[in-house]
Formats: sequence, structure tokens, C-alpha cells
Amino acid sequence: MSDDVQVSDLVLTDEHDTVGMDDTLADAAGKLVALRRGILIVLGDDNKVKGVISPAQILMAVAGGIDVNSDTCGMHMDGDVMEVGLDDDIDAMIEKMNARQPHAVVAVDLNGEFSGYFSPNDYREALARLEAKPAIRKLAKRE
Repeated sequence: MSDDVQVSDLVLTDEHDTVGMDDTLADAAGKLVALRRGILIVLGDDNKVKGVISPAQILMAVAGGIDVNSDTCGMHMDGDVMEVGLDDDIDAMIEKMNARQPHAVVAVDLNGEFSGYFSPNDYREALARLEAKPAIRKLAKRE
């Protein structure tokens, strides 16, 4: 049996909530306030990730004078999202993530549907779990 840690070994169901493309920014702001820490994953009707909404997107929209009751999440989301599979090895995923540096990393199932959000806390947990592995120690030192 392999001692590799996979994406599915982490708890990816916390530190996020979901919204739809047509949900308003007012709806998104309410969810972010209730969440207190994390981001919103913007899902399409097919349950596939289209982007993310962070507090920064909400603040930029408000500062720009938009109507949060009519503008939608799809209009203001950040599309720089990296998708990883649940069976991906953490060490290879972290290497790709460090090279690409996306704004968010999400896990998807075999159908490409959203399964979880790889948060900064998950990143720290993954590094801690893999700290004895030479490749991860090398990546951690580069940061």
C-alpha cells in the first residue's frame, strides 16, 4: 500500500460556501459574513466550478459603485481556479500549485464536479503531513 497522501485525505468541506452564477453580490456578501473566513465557490448549473468570490471581489465592486442587489457573482468572480482530482497525490499537486500560483484550488470528482476547496489551512496541513518527504521539504524551502 502506498504511503502517498491524496487530496481526498484532507478535509476540504470547510472554509467555503457555494453560490450560483446568477446569485447577486448581496447574496454572496451575506454568505461571506456568515462564513467569517474563506471564499465562495461559484458553481454553474452543472455543479462545475466557474470561479470564486472572495471579500476582495465584493469590496472592489462596492467601491466601484455597482448595485450589489442586481450585479451577479458571475459578473465579478475570479476565474483563476486550479482543479485537482480527489485521487491526486498531494506532493505533485503542491508542486503544480506552487508553479502556477492560482487564486484558488478546488477538488473535483471524476465527472469534473465540485468536491471541495483546498484552503490555505489545507495547504499547511498537507505540508505538515508530507514534511518527511524530500520533494516537499525542497518545495517548502523555496517559498
